[in-house]
Parts: sequence; structure tokens; C-alpha cells
Amino acid sequence: MNSEDLYNIPQFEGFAQYYDKFMFKLVNYPAWVDYIIKIFNECNLQAQTLIDVACGTGIPSLLFAQKGYRIIGVDNSQPMLEKFKNKIEHTNYDIQLVHADIRNFTLPEKVDAAVSLYDSINYLLNREDLCSCFSCVFENLKPNGIFAFDMNTIYCLESFWGTRDTPRRVNDTYSIWSNSYDLEKRISTLKLTVFTDDGHSFVELHKERGYTEAEIKTALESIGFTNIKFYSHLTFSPTTEKTLRIMVIAQR
Repeated sequence: MNSEDLYNIPQFEGFAQYYDKFMFKLVNYPAWVDYIIKIFNECNLQAQTLIDVACGTGIPSLLFAQKGYRIIGVDNSQPMLEKFKNKIEHTNYDIQLVHADIRNFTLPEKVDAAVSLYDSINYLLNREDLCSCFSCVFENLKPNGIFAFDMNTIYCLESFWGTRDTPRRVNDTYSIWSNSYDLEKRISTLKLTVFTDDGHSFVELHKERGYTEAEIKTALESIGFTNIKFYSHLTFSPTTEKTLRIMVIAQR
């Protein structure tokens, strides 16, 4: 290692510049966006405006924009938003970016729908934070608006992720994804270690909490959401005890 020795930094601060290259390998984003649009159709929602809650570098937002949606992206990571901003600098997409905590944000206008993808909601580690986010989404949705978000299940965090190390390499970037699970708190901690061939290195810690469907439903209902549904992700099938990722749908 050189003088830029291994060090700890806030989550998504260092990984922002590598996020897309890894996530494009892990996630079929076009299929996820098509699935959300099917959800809108199932709910008879003619959505034109969307909030992308925890939008990150904007991969799904751009896919929605390409389909004609107007997007407001909200994220608390300035480095991730900078990557997103660079992508849309020379486009005509109708996208606004808001640097804000997803537990405390206000938008310039109310929208038809809100989405949050790739387990961003699991980053809310207690019920208070969960309800704060749900409340912000609720207040920024039009009447009858839909909130659709996915979450990793407790089974996923405990048994599938569990406690293990997963090495991943994409081009000139090598990473080790080290997971550990706290059974009592239902929190999975990811120690993400990244090395690049030119000598850069850093460590980020990411924490996700698992919630029962009853806990999620109660939190949504306490804010005022109705017609709450749970599906196994990318399907319209009921969840099972071994579902890894759920899709939650709620109506304002």
C-alpha cells in the first residue's frame, strides 16, 4: 500500500465512484423499473411524477426518466448525488435532485408516486426512523399516491447474508464484502473493503435492519397509509418464510 493507506470513511463516501460498476453486475435495473411500472398499472395509477427516495447515483431514476417520468431524487450522500448530477448534466430529462436525509425532507411539489429501491429502507435502524421516512413520503404524495419500496427480509439478513466474506472484483477494483449479523438487534453489518490497482483503499461500514411485515405494516398505518400489500420481489406472489426480498406497496 502507498501513503493512502487503508482507512474508514462514512458510508457511500468512497464507494460512490465505484457504485455503478458493481451494482450493474448485481442488479437487473431495467427489470426492477418495469416491475414498478406494472405495480402502478395494478394500482390503476397514472403516475407522471416520482420521488426516488435514497436515489443514490440515479440508476433507476434515469430509467424512469427515459420512459417519460418526471423525477425528484432525494439522497443524503453528496458524493452519490454528484455522480447522479454528472449523468444528467447534458440531458433534457426532467430531474431535480435534493440533498436531504430521507427521514427529514420536503419537496417543491407533491408527486404521484414514490419509490425506494435496493433495500435503502433497511438502512433505517429503528422504528422512529422508519416512521419519520414514511411520514415524509406521505406528506409529499398526492392523495391516492403510491409508495413502492423493497426491503431485505430478516431471513435474508440472518441466513442468506449471515456471517461471511464475499470477494468481488470488477475491472481494476477489488472488494471484500464482510457480513456479520446481530441476532438480538436484527442488524446486519457490512464491512466493505475496497482496493484499487493504483493503490487506493478504504473501508466503509453499512448497517441494515430486518423488520417483520407486521412491523412495517403497523408503521405505515400509523402514518396514514392504506391498502398495504407485500409481495415476493419482482412478482405478485405472496411472501414466504424464505423470501429474501419483499416489495411493499402502500397508498396515501
